[in-house]
Amino acid sequence: NKPRPKNLRNVVSLNTKLFIKNIKKNNLEYIMDLILKLYSGDVLILKKAVNKKYINELKKKLVTFSTKNPSNFYKMTEGCPNFWRRQDENIAKKYSFKAVRDSFYFFRWNNERFNIWKTFNDFWGCIKMLGGLNYNSYVNNTPKDLVIDRVQVVRYPENTGHTESHFHDPINQRIIISVYMSKKNKDYNNGGTYFFKNNKKKNIENNLDIGDIGLFYSTLHHGVDKVSINKKIKSNYKNKNLFGRWWCGLYSPESNHKNKKRNTSSPLH
Repeated sequence: NKPRPKNLRNVVSLNTKLFIKNIKKNNLEYIMDLILKLYSGDVLILKKAVNKKYINELKKKLVTFSTKNPSNFYKMTEGCPNFWRRQDENIAKKYSFKAVRDSFYFFRWNNERFNIWKTFNDFWGCIKMLGGLNYNSYVNNTPKDLVIDRVQVVRYPENTGHTESHFHDPINQRIIISVYMSKKNKDYNNGGTYFFKNNKKKNIENNLDIGDIGLFYSTLHHGVDKVSINKKIKSNYKNKNLFGRWWCGLYSPESNHKNKKRNTSSPLH
């Protein structure tokens, strides 16, 4: 009967290969230890989970995609295509919590040329198992099945990109999955992911490297502070559309099938 966590306890680094091995072997001692950590408010960091070169190439490809295709929006109904959307201050007000960012959305039923699913499938399946689901839960679902898999790649633009403090409904996904695609003091100077510890914001970006994956219980309160970038960092980029902090979320949200009222995220206020 322990209450669901709201505040950060510790940031814990894990070996990704050992994580996958122990989950697939159903090592109950290892699994129960991680569950206890998550339910106590720990953020688990799977180190070097995703190839850094792949991530850097993906960012470039998505920038090219965004310059050749207009910002758009589609509800998650049958046949929904992959798309990207520029969420400015006005559009951000339409979401369950305020988020200013460029978002690229990918769904399993569509073809895509970025190797998204091939890259993420195996460890996503293992994380689903840790969260009480099956390895292949939702994999074959489309919107009519009410819960689907969705990859969301995000760029938080310089000085404006952020999310307000929020938490997620654990009904379909207990463990929030964050793939980190930028490095503090290399891609940006200040801002990024924070949690709350002793009623104060706790930025965890110094613990993170490109290719790491963060796992935390969905009710943990968190957000993203605005990112700043100095001239030295900017000088390393030929394309200004790469500026900012990049991040990727692996979600299993409820769809918009028949305009069903969705269980979704909530702001703190």
